[in-house]
Amino acid sequence: MVRHQPLQYYEPQLCLSCLTGIYGCRWKRYQRSHDDSTPWERLWFLLLTFTFGLTLTWLYFWWEVHNDYDEFNWYLYNRMGYWSDWPVPILVTTAAAFTYIAGLLVLALCHIAVGQQMNLHWLHKVRAASTGSPL
Repeated sequence: MVRHQPLQYYEPQLCLSCLTGIYGCRWKRYQRSHDDSTPWERLWFLLLTFTFGLTLTWLYFWWEVHNDYDEFNWYLYNRMGYWSDWPVPILVTTAAAFTYIAGLLVLALCHIAVGQQMNLHWLHKVRAASTGSPL
């Protein structure tokens, strides 16, 4: 009787699998890499950091301007002709974008701390680039 032995034993790395899966959609072990990140991925990290700062500034502005919400609504009422409470949807949308970008930035920093190659998924790149513009 022939007894087969496994060639290699892999320890389950659930945390690392979730980290690389959420950030870059690389759920399989063979898709992960400890190589250095490419210059394009470093550029995306800088863009993500810039977008985080821009969204944080925009959120701070709309959070602090709450005393002038009525003035903003009157200004829009005079321009459009109907009354609507615009600052609340703007604040909610900005808070959601900030939370999303902050989550991606935390995942990117975890990739750097663990030593994994940063490979941001294209869907995150499209969303990060589109939420970075406050206007």
